[in-house]
Amino acid sequence: MDNRSIFRALVFGALVVAAAAAIGAGAYNAGVARGIAQSAALTAPPAGAPYPVYPYMWYRPWGFGFFPFLLMLLPFFIIARILVWRGRWHDGWSYRHDGVPPAFEEWHRRAHAERPAPPTTP
Repeated sequence: MDNRSIFRALVFGALVVAAAAAIGAGAYNAGVARGIAQSAALTAPPAGAPYPVYPYMWYRPWGFGFFPFLLMLLPFFIIARILVWRGRWHDGWSYRHDGVPPAFEEWHRRAHAERPAPPTTP
């Protein structure tokens, strides 16, 4: 993949995200406008009428909890991992057949090499 195709993909992705945000903002504003229009048609209950009591069931002000939020973030982390950390197959990052960097291999060879005997004093 060359730089132009990567740039085009990023621009296209940014345009898709911007279009989705514009559609979402428009739908939200349309819903708010409709709610305001319908609220004017509501009338107060007659005096002395009791308010309806609804049963207490699963009051969760935070939605469904933290786990679904993590599931929504999982694709983001997978895509970031693919884009940032490339595997051994990427040019310039490959080591020898066993996956050991050359500097470590040289250090390991010297660490296990035979050392000369210390000189003896008469």
